[in-house]
Amino acid sequence: MNRKAFGKLIAALRKEHFDQDGNRLTQAKLAERAQQLDPHSPLNEIIIGKIERGERAILDDQTLLNLADTLELSLGERREFYLAATGLDDEQIYASEKSAEEILAAVIHMLTDIQLPALLLDPYLDVIAINDILLNLYQTSQVDLYSRMDKPAGFNLLSFIFSADFEPQRKLMSHQQWHNFAVGNVIYFRRTTLRYRTTKYFKTLFKHLRRNREFRWFWEQALYEEKRTFLGGESFKIGAPDSDRYNYLTTPLITLTPYGNLEIITHIPRDSETATAFYRMIAATPSTVRQLSSWPEKVV
Repeated sequence: MNRKAFGKLIAALRKEHFDQDGNRLTQAKLAERAQQLDPHSPLNEIIIGKIERGERAILDDQTLLNLADTLELSLGERREFYLAATGLDDEQIYASEKSAEEILAAVIHMLTDIQLPALLLDPYLDVIAINDILLNLYQTSQVDLYSRMDKPAGFNLLSFIFSADFEPQRKLMSHQQWHNFAVGNVIYFRRTTLRYRTTKYFKTLFKHLRRNREFRWFWEQALYEEKRTFLGGESFKIGAPDSDRYNYLTTPLITLTPYGNLEIITHIPRDSETATAFYRMIAATPSTVRQLSSWPEKVV
C-alpha cells in the first residue's frame, strides 16, 4: 500500500471513532488522544495531517505503534496495519504470474477435494463458494442460503449472521455463546477488511451492515475485546435438540494472492457423534462446489 493509499486508510480508521459529543474524531482530537496515551508520542495534528495526505515518506516504529494504539486496533488488525505500512502493494508482496481466474479455479478445485463441510471467503467475508456438504448441513439445520440470493449483501457472512435467517441457530446458543460467536466474527471481519476500509465496496457493505443495531453494538464491543486472538476459527453447535446436534470447529486455510487473500473455512467435527453424522452426510452428498459471489471484482 503506497503512502497516499495508507494515508487514506489512516483517515478512514480515524473517522470510525467518535468523541464524547458523537462527532467523528478530527486530526486534532486524534493527536490529543495520542498524547494522552503517550506523552512522548511523535504524533501531533501537523504530523497526522501529513500522514493522511501521504506526505510523510518515512514512518518510524514509534509513530506506527502510537497510531495503532490511538486507533485502538485489535491484534489481528495490527498485523494487517503494519503490513500496509510497508509501502508495498499486494501485487509486490504476493507476486504471482497467475491470473485471478486461474487462482480462483485452483482454490475452488481444492475446495472440491475437501471431504468435510467447507466454504470459501474473500477479505470482505463474502461467501465466494460453498460445497454441497456444507449446503446439506445448513439445509438440515433449517438454513436456506438461496433465499438470500437477491438480498443486498446476501452472501456476506456478517450480513447472514446478523439476519433473521440465522435466528433459528442463534436460539440454540446460550447468551454467552452468541456473544462469543458474534464478537469473534466481527473481530475476524475487522482484521480481514483492515486494508480495504477505503474501497467503495467496503463502504457500501459497511453501510448495509450498520443498519443492524446489534452489528453496530458488536462493532464497538470488539474494541473492548481487542486482546482476543481470533483468527477465523470458532467452535459451536448447531441443530435442533430433538435431532442431530453438530459440534464442530471451523478452521481457515489461507491462500495469499495479489488480488486479496482467499480463506477456505473447513468444519472439523469435535466429537464422535458429529464425525459419524458428517460421514453419513458426505457419503450421501456429491463432491460439488457452487460459486455464489464474484471475486476479485466486486459489484456495488
